Amino acid sequence: MNLLIKNSLLFLILFSELAFSQIADSSFFSSVRSVNPGVAHGRLQGLATLDASQQNIEKKHDVTAGGIVGGINSEVEIQKSNLFYASRGGSIAFELLANMSTGKSSEKINSTTAGERNIENNAKSNFYGGILDLKYLGFSYSAASYNTNYQFRIGDPPNVSARDIKTNIDYSLLKVGTAFKISGFTFGIFGMDKKSDEDRAYTYYDPTTGNKGTTELYPATSQATGYGVGLGYTAKNFRIEIGTEQLSKPKFKYDEDPLEIIKQQTASSRTGITVEARFGKLSLGASVKNNVGNYTDLDDLIMANLVYAELSASDSRLETSFNFGYGADKGLSFSAFYTQSEAKTEEETIIFPGNEYPAVTKSSAFGGNITYYF
Repeated sequence: MNLLIKNSLLFLILFSELAFSQIADSSFFSSVRSVNPGVAHGRLQGLATLDASQQNIEKKHDVTAGGIVGGINSEVEIQKSNLFYASRGGSIAFELLANMSTGKSSEKINSTTAGERNIENNAKSNFYGGILDLKYLGFSYSAASYNTNYQFRIGDPPNVSARDIKTNIDYSLLKVGTAFKISGFTFGIFGMDKKSDEDRAYTYYDPTTGNKGTTELYPATSQATGYGVGLGYTAKNFRIEIGTEQLSKPKFKYDEDPLEIIKQQTASSRTGITVEARFGKLSLGASVKNNVGNYTDLDDLIMANLVYAELSASDSRLETSFNFGYGADKGLSFSAFYTQSEAKTEEETIIFPGNEYPAVTKSSAFGGNITYYF
């Protein structure tokens, strides 16, 4: 399976939904959140912001098995709300973030044997995180939950194929990092420990009558470790940074998984370069990031699970984003953003596992926020 996002454009006023690289030094844009907890002390201004966004994804998967005509067409909607607070940099700095997300996916199938059918999958996720940076050493802890209910129905009695899979996952992520500057050159490094506690409930249905049968529970836990390293240069009106984040393959523990419904993630990484510049009151920024495997921030779990859950360790997606702002960051401001992307993939489907089929995924997102700078 090979995945490459062909085009990803971001038009933005003062605020970015996508986190720029902040491993070696803090961003010129105050609303950008710190990836390395050791850079929070360099934030130029404090702020409090509330934002809301919606993402719409359309996916056409050219599956030809099982008498399917026209492939599997999916639509995904994701709504996100964020509350973010950050203090101004100094000897002690901190950040607080809360995120609530909901998502819904619908797969439409037209089969020569079973006619038209829809598959629904509803998901929700909550995220809470905080950073405490003591200038020479920063700490962050975040927790997130992901819940989804997958329902598959196709065929009529006496030939029914149906199943329900309910998934509940609790995550925790601990980071410890530092960052420093010498003659304009910046360097940052952090380590991280990611854990999950999972429960999956699989409900059987009678293939003849379609009546609900027994439900089996399959619990599991996982742990992965990783690190991030960044190197850059920061002048008065210019900043450049190259950074990478590497996460090991999680070590899973579970008693049994006869139906292979426990998704064991692969090793993953995110590597990117960020350039920012100031021209008087005008600030510009650009970032290019290459994500290998399903590297996921805990405040973006729905996108990772509903759209990119089948990625392998060799799959990658390229993301490009742009940021610009005008004026001083003081007082109350309102802003908005828009993003779009397209991806071409070769991937499996949960309905017919074992074979890969071409797919095209198109995504767009928009949102706005209210921010107070101090």
